[in-house]
Amino acid sequence: MNFPLNLRFPLVPKAQAEPADAPDAARRPAGLGPITGRDLSGLDSLVRPFVRDPFNRLRPPFSREAAELSLELASMAYTLDLEPWAEAGWNDFSIQIDDALQSGLTHGTSADGERMRALINALKVRRAKAALRERNPVSQVMSALRQRERSDTIKAVCMMHPLPEGRFLLAIGFMGTGKRFYDWISNFRFTTEEGFHKGFYQLCTYFEEGAESIVFPATAQALGLEKLTLGEVLSEMKSLSSRFRLWMAGHSQGGAVMQVFCHRLMTDWGVLAQNMTGYGFASPTVATGRLVHDPAAYPLYHILNSDDMVPRMGALLHLGLCLEYPADDDFRDRCYDLSSLPADVAARLALAPYQKAMVNTPSILLYSTAFLQCLAEEKGEEGLNNLLGRKWAIPAVDRMLQAAGGKAMDLLDRLVENAQNGHAALTGHPMDEQALAALRDRMRPIVHAFAFRRLMGAVLAYCMPPHHLVHHGQDGAYAVIVKEGLDRLRPFIWLNGGETLPVKRYGRPTGALRAIRVEPSRHVARVAPAGRRRGMGVRRTGLTARRAGARKTL
Repeated sequence: MNFPLNLRFPLVPKAQAEPADAPDAARRPAGLGPITGRDLSGLDSLVRPFVRDPFNRLRPPFSREAAELSLELASMAYTLDLEPWAEAGWNDFSIQIDDALQSGLTHGTSADGERMRALINALKVRRAKAALRERNPVSQVMSALRQRERSDTIKAVCMMHPLPEGRFLLAIGFMGTGKRFYDWISNFRFTTEEGFHKGFYQLCTYFEEGAESIVFPATAQALGLEKLTLGEVLSEMKSLSSRFRLWMAGHSQGGAVMQVFCHRLMTDWGVLAQNMTGYGFASPTVATGRLVHDPAAYPLYHILNSDDMVPRMGALLHLGLCLEYPADDDFRDRCYDLSSLPADVAARLALAPYQKAMVNTPSILLYSTAFLQCLAEEKGEEGLNNLLGRKWAIPAVDRMLQAAGGKAMDLLDRLVENAQNGHAALTGHPMDEQALAALRDRMRPIVHAFAFRRLMGAVLAYCMPPHHLVHHGQDGAYAVIVKEGLDRLRPFIWLNGGETLPVKRYGRPTGALRAIRVEPSRHVARVAPAGRRRGMGVRRTGLTARRAGARKTL
């Protein structure tokens, strides 16, 4: 059974308030977003009438305010730091982690009762956070086994805020891939279900199944109702006179689930596009295009870093309007902070042509298959098994290798088989064996020349730093884009290709800026401290020609 967490009171009792000498971060003004400083109760930008975009589609107006609020919501889905939102007047919180919704309480009738309920609430949130860091080996194995038939590692936060004239804004933040190795399983389900990436589709439908268990007691009381569920809210949103509007946000996998959910709301629930808006960051592609009449006709935005590999993969296309940030060397210097060791730079240089060639899911699956097959040939079973006990940069990678149980070759075989099945499902034909053989011949000298750990470091360098929302409490690539780079975004939409793969259609930047009303930034550009490693990990002065060239590849 699912149990909703409904928080209708301060998450931390007054008796436990921060001391006067607490750090500045702990004494931030109430109700402001921790990343952007945006007022979390200033919601007008999320409920404005639709406008024409550069491609003549009607959609919610894009603004800096909405983008910053959405960045905060997408980040909060990871941290579960609900206090700033509660301080800003948000209420009726529900947190879903995997197959359970944590339960909560409502306001008491006395100060003591309120304090006790706040303590219980805080305990529930701590339990939810602990679930995201599952370390029990038995629980991990059991959770991984659950994923064999269907992905259920959905993570989402729901909450409600009153609007003027008796209306309400429902917010849903979808979390991206977690730190547990089995959180990644749904990402690798490249086969399709109902015309969508199978893993993302299953996460979405699992979330939908709890629609009658997610309740909004404070909102129900304000409306004079005995009970109000998510399902009832969505049903009312079929009407233009609905008292509810829906705002969604998510990063990475969260942006993918948001797209599938928006599609299902419009097609299965009958929710009107005019009652929704959503912002994805680093969103993967989710649909095949076969069952989507117009991929651009969704009230969604996707802010994408041109260096990021994740938005290039998943299925074949995004739903909504994509806004691509053209990464340059200054941006890379500031945000990526990669190793400057000559061997690391050389490995990145060697892989750079392949990173550029992997432009969509079919090409990524093809190149990945060739790479994995080369690893199996060059390193062998014994060499690969020796790697299982080593620590990697991503905890999920460590746990995935540990779960291989000393059989690295079996793990590679499963990954190859999965990639080949996904390629066939998306394109309608198997991988070209001649193309695979040619790629293996090109990659073999590289795989032979570099240690496996060095190669994996180069792969992670291309995949992870361009993908970060925030990283170790600091602004990642996407936070910097939202705070300082919105005026450089290039719009594009996906067009169905008929018998061919979907294609991108870019709009003119000037047209984008007319429709994308970006007010001047309130943020001051930060200068990297002297001595900090930059970009590809090397300084601008004293570069060798080889290292300077490597810096421009990411």
